[in-house]
Amino acid sequence: MKVLGLSSHYHDASAALVVDGVPVAAAAEERFTRQKHDPSFPERAARFCLAQAGLRAEDLDLVAYHEEPEVKFARSLAATLARWPRSLPTFVRSMSEAVSSGLWVRETLSSKLGVPPAKIATVPHHLSHAAHAFLTSPFEDALVLTVDAVGEWTSTGVFDARSGADGRAVIEPVGLVPFPHSLGLVYSAFTAFLGFEVNDAECSTMALAAYGRPLYADAVRRIVRAGPEGTFTVDPDYFDLSGRDDIPVTDLFVRTFGAPRPYKAPIPFDTLSDAAPSPSEDERRWADVAASVQLVLEERVLALAEAARRRTGRKRLCLAGGVSLNCVANGRLADSGLFEDLYVPPDPGDGGGAMGAALYADLAASGRRGRAAGFGPYLGASYDEGPSVAMLAHLEPRRWQRYRSAGASTPARKVKVARLADDGAAAEAAAERLAAGKLVAWVQGRFENGPRALGNRSILCDPGDVAAARRLSAVVKRRAAFRPYAFAVAEDEAARALEGPLPRAARWMQVARRVRPEVRGLVRAAVHADGTTRPQVCGPDDNPDFHRLLKAFGRRKGLSALLNTSFNEKGMPIAATPDDALLAFVRTDLDALFLGRTLVEREGA
Repeated sequence: MKVLGLSSHYHDASAALVVDGVPVAAAAEERFTRQKHDPSFPERAARFCLAQAGLRAEDLDLVAYHEEPEVKFARSLAATLARWPRSLPTFVRSMSEAVSSGLWVRETLSSKLGVPPAKIATVPHHLSHAAHAFLTSPFEDALVLTVDAVGEWTSTGVFDARSGADGRAVIEPVGLVPFPHSLGLVYSAFTAFLGFEVNDAECSTMALAAYGRPLYADAVRRIVRAGPEGTFTVDPDYFDLSGRDDIPVTDLFVRTFGAPRPYKAPIPFDTLSDAAPSPSEDERRWADVAASVQLVLEERVLALAEAARRRTGRKRLCLAGGVSLNCVANGRLADSGLFEDLYVPPDPGDGGGAMGAALYADLAASGRRGRAAGFGPYLGASYDEGPSVAMLAHLEPRRWQRYRSAGASTPARKVKVARLADDGAAAEAAAERLAAGKLVAWVQGRFENGPRALGNRSILCDPGDVAAARRLSAVVKRRAAFRPYAFAVAEDEAARALEGPLPRAARWMQVARRVRPEVRGLVRAAVHADGTTRPQVCGPDDNPDFHRLLKAFGRRKGLSALLNTSFNEKGMPIAATPDDALLAFVRTDLDALFLGRTLVEREGA
């Protein structure tokens, strides 16, 4: 059974291929178009997935889409008409999008892929999320929570999932919270109020919360009211979803929480500094509002999980949906004692819906659970760096000086290239440079599926070197000082560095953990203001090359941990190809780039 899953027309359009129940390839369209969060039909990602398996479109048994377009259209129409005439801008935009693309998904899939309509299936949005979370987990049974902005008519789903010795599996919905009662939409509205980009910078709201006090928590609780059995309702009087304003909140919201933060207004907090900040009254208020909505989000998710645990009796928890990217809330679930283990797939948001749709369509067609359990995030494309590296000898620094990033502080210089003997030599060479305070880009094998760089498309530095991290923020990432970095740590040393349980979610940077005081100095640059980090716990079977590098660094510095952030410049997707990597390298002040066994450095460095 060969099933291609697709998600599109909101954000993070993606494709995933499942063959006989096994994930073979998955990628977001943004990796190929270089447009961050690209929502368009994932034509290039689909083409990659097919090529990875040596298939043509006519070889597919099914194409599965991650939501039901007609039901979504009905919800969008009903929601906009209910707010008429104030909702006219939203009505015009949403109807235009529906008529031009979203409503005709089946026709678009059929024409662009060349498959007959009979081979096209749609899977409800939250069922796609649930299938992704459970069917890729190692659990035989689990409670599954899907917490999102909105699917068709559902914003939050509760599922009882189980599989038997005969291979059959069931993912049964046992509770749904309907639109517009949505934790995801509430959190996004607060994100906009705080001056951040919606569907991109919710992580900034979470980061800012660490500097605040939840003084407005009762006000947020009045907006998101607790209901029976862990459910909740959202008071619509605080939100304006008409599309008339950039910030989707009402005057009542502003009277409650004060004036919104202007977009790009400076924030004085610095996660790399141990000095006490001196924020203005407004800056302190914005942090307090962030802390308040973060706390209430955690409370509502925890109450939902606790009630569902009582109802189903399940001892393991799977999470998916955009809200499951909130690693602080996930950390609170891990610490609650409600569950023996917690699993979040590498790409739990809308991009992962493509994988979920493919896996569920395979399950529905075969009646049996495939062999997706335990799959890793490294399902993207791999490339031969040879042609790109060969081009470097013909480039003149003066030609690319004009393209240097605004943050780059040194002039462009000619590069030198060295070919290393083997993977071990590459790890030792990288570890040597990292221990000397260098900023190193590490590009190996197939790129990761999802929003996290997990050792195949990463920028690395010594996590104990605050000066190196500051240089990384200033001359490469152009990262706001209040946003923290995270670190990757070898599995056998994770308990030495981190407090509390380390669930499976910790393998993909999906759960916040408190850093032990005794190792804080070794990882200070990757510790947030509240003493936590979002770790990647990496074992030798997870990523052999990256694990080898961690251990090589550990032999030099005493802990096998590296500050690990995604290899991209601000506003750009994570690098995919060697050309992407080389362009980012010459535009910024990175010190070294490892493309497989090829080392690229600047002359004179």
